[in-house]
Amino acid sequence: MIRQVFGATRFNAPGSFTGLDFSPDSRTLVALVTGEKRTKVHRFAVDDGRALDEQTVAGCFTGVFALPDGDLLLWARGSIVRLGQGGELSWKLGEKATKKFAFATVSADGAIVATYGGDSVANVFDARTGKRLHDLSEPAGEIFAFAFSPDGATFATGGQKGVVRLFDRKSKKELARRKSSKILVLAFSPEGSVLAGGHGQGDVHLWDGASLEPVRLLGSHRFQEDHGSGEQDGGPAGCRWLAFLADGETVVSQGNDRYFRWWKRSGAEIRRVRTPRHHAYGQGPAMALSRDGKWLAAGSTASGIGIWTSDGEPASGELGINAPHAIALSRERVVVAGSSGIWSWRRTDGAVSERRASGPAALANLPQGELLIVEPENAVVVREITDEGKAIFANDAISPQGAVAVSRDGKTVMLPVASNVELRDRARGVRAATLSHDAQVSACTFGSDDTWAVTVSDAVRIWRLDDPETPVHTIELESGEPEYCGGVAVSRVGWIAVSIDRDISNHSSDSALVFIDPRSGEVTATLSHPDKRLGQVAFIDDARAVVVDSAGRTRTADAEKGQWLDEPEAPKDIEFHGFALLPLAASEDGTEIAYIDGHGNLAIRAVEGTKKRVTPFDLGFTPLAEKKPQGMFEERLAGVCILYAGKFQSSAIDVRTSRELREDMLIELGGTVAKKAKDATHFVGVRIPYVKHVPSKAETEIDARIAKGDKVIKLSEKKLIEMLLPTLEESRAMLRGEVKDGIERWNRWRSRWRTSSGGFVQLSGIDLTGADLREADLMVIPFEEAKLSNARLEGVNLYDCVFRRADLRGADLEGARCGRVVFSNADLREAKLAGAEFTGAEFTGADLRGADFRGADLQYAKLTGAKLDGAKLDGAKLPQGSKRGALRRSERR
Repeated sequence: MIRQVFGATRFNAPGSFTGLDFSPDSRTLVALVTGEKRTKVHRFAVDDGRALDEQTVAGCFTGVFALPDGDLLLWARGSIVRLGQGGELSWKLGEKATKKFAFATVSADGAIVATYGGDSVANVFDARTGKRLHDLSEPAGEIFAFAFSPDGATFATGGQKGVVRLFDRKSKKELARRKSSKILVLAFSPEGSVLAGGHGQGDVHLWDGASLEPVRLLGSHRFQEDHGSGEQDGGPAGCRWLAFLADGETVVSQGNDRYFRWWKRSGAEIRRVRTPRHHAYGQGPAMALSRDGKWLAAGSTASGIGIWTSDGEPASGELGINAPHAIALSRERVVVAGSSGIWSWRRTDGAVSERRASGPAALANLPQGELLIVEPENAVVVREITDEGKAIFANDAISPQGAVAVSRDGKTVMLPVASNVELRDRARGVRAATLSHDAQVSACTFGSDDTWAVTVSDAVRIWRLDDPETPVHTIELESGEPEYCGGVAVSRVGWIAVSIDRDISNHSSDSALVFIDPRSGEVTATLSHPDKRLGQVAFIDDARAVVVDSAGRTRTADAEKGQWLDEPEAPKDIEFHGFALLPLAASEDGTEIAYIDGHGNLAIRAVEGTKKRVTPFDLGFTPLAEKKPQGMFEERLAGVCILYAGKFQSSAIDVRTSRELREDMLIELGGTVAKKAKDATHFVGVRIPYVKHVPSKAETEIDARIAKGDKVIKLSEKKLIEMLLPTLEESRAMLRGEVKDGIERWNRWRSRWRTSSGGFVQLSGIDLTGADLREADLMVIPFEEAKLSNARLEGVNLYDCVFRRADLRGADLEGARCGRVVFSNADLREAKLAGAEFTGAEFTGADLRGADFRGADLQYAKLTGAKLDGAKLDGAKLPQGSKRGALRRSERR
């Protein structure tokens, strides 16, 4: 039973709208949804957005024009048809008649249609009969724009090379010409005296409708960017659509800057409206102005049609959801994260709030009604999404997925970061553990209690969290590595459900829901769902899981029975393109699910769970034996003999190694390089990305030894790197000078493996109190919660280091280069920071009392919430927009 629907409930239908037009009386909006072989024609009432009717027509059409007699012209590249009011075909022209074209323009009276945009030729047809009237060629490149005068007597063209031409329709004689920059769109004023043109660089020009003499430049579309210090000019943004309103005195244009702009013919910009991102590219046939000039419409999205009045007021207060990928559901609210924002609906009254986002975000509910948002740069905790929130850690994932998980006690956060899974202490914001993988991780979650976890990359892995170095089980799926993973979930008793797709294309699907018993690590059922791609999955009781597919349909399956419990809803009469991984979430008690439906809306549905509660699975974990202390340096890899096979390449990519690291470092750590397979204790073979692996002769010999029962460990190049990098104990000994030539040895180690993203070692919590680090190579090192009081770091390049919650009291960083360094919540009391450079550094919540910043460059540093009492700021370059007086007063206190 559907309880609530949030999103665009009006002017909406399943699929993405590709073509729009208003009826001649402006009371009906006609909208196309293009399928794979057929097109759905929808009609909506303009006054209230309700659906009036729909038709299915053969062919894939992307443009529409509503003719005065109620017929429709439909077109796509290379094909144009006229349909009667009942859907009957009046005439059809194929590519042989029209040639290839991208766009079509129809005269105001509906009598003539022109096709253009595929090359330098425009073809003109009688819209009543389909008869070709004439064609014309543009010597100066491809035609991008075409406009008929209101009386149909003349028409104008423009295009690639910026040449605008005016023609007599009957004689085809060129009446006027002018040279401009690339033209994307043209429109005549209602009386035909003025021609407006939109340019590739964003300008909107007016020309005389008879001579093409310039009238004036109205203005320009330009990107406006705000990086925290106010709007900045981001450069030209192409003008993609424009039209005159019925008064003939107002031009409305839309550009790549995502703004509708209103201009008076006198030259003044009188209004601008920022369009939601999901309507930003509603260009060409996906934009429409009603014939009476009172309504604007924008499509090109699966989130409903946007409707505005001619004054720029939205006709509907509903909010379309753009590219949703994460949901958080609670009794009070439901929150959805999309590609450009986060939206929250209060469930009692449907009140909506919005948070702008610079990219995809992941969501998770926290205890006491708080919400975790993992944004592209930081993870923050908020109570309402409009709150700025408290940043708890920097996000190292380049593009967050909806795959963040929170432990049941709310103390630990788990999220994929490239080929690792990081576990973070939520209270302290520091990294508690890392689960290392050889391939990109797409999903992760905690087990039925907080002692174990499940991750999905090239295989499904079960981990014991008190011993995170090696997985307990590695489950290779029957079909091999999944191309897509929609999500992973664990039930209250421990059943694991993973939604996968074995088809890499975006034109077909081979999805399945896989159930796994964590006690044995065995796959107990693989339930096929080949029709659409399966997205996120959630359990609603001990054994039943619900999953959503890319058509917005939900299915329920039982892990104990190993079967689907229902059939998918019958497919619509047209198949839609698209295989997005849609989000789904279940309430904590399993009585509700929230998901994205076929209309692109957020639906909340009640489900019947069971009262049955059984004891969680016992995974048989026994207390860990006390680990033998690991040897250091030349003792650490004593007895290890590694056979390398293949042509290795040194690179800044994280999984490439140099010979110096593979061989010299191995020998320095007490290991040896094997010459023959019979001598090896370990094997590392080259794997070439995106190329099917063919085992070498050496690997075949190693596999034969393993089959006989010999203990030989096969390592990926990534696992080799982890073995050969210094341990925390070795790092501390080198950096504290407790071994001979410690700093020199550290730097040599770093030089043997360096990547563009750092990634050397994690030094969180290390004790380097008073250490002399002036000669150490420390760039891109995490020092979270490290003890560095009175350490000497003068002049050191600390670019991209993280000192979150670190103790740097009295540390000397004079002249240090601290670009993009994170000092959030660090203790820098009495630190010597004179002359240091802090471009992009973050001191949020840091204790800077008594710190010496004299002559330091803080222009682009973030000091939000920092304690600056008694700090010395003489000669310092302070952040732009900061209240210098307030900072000076802090200095005097």
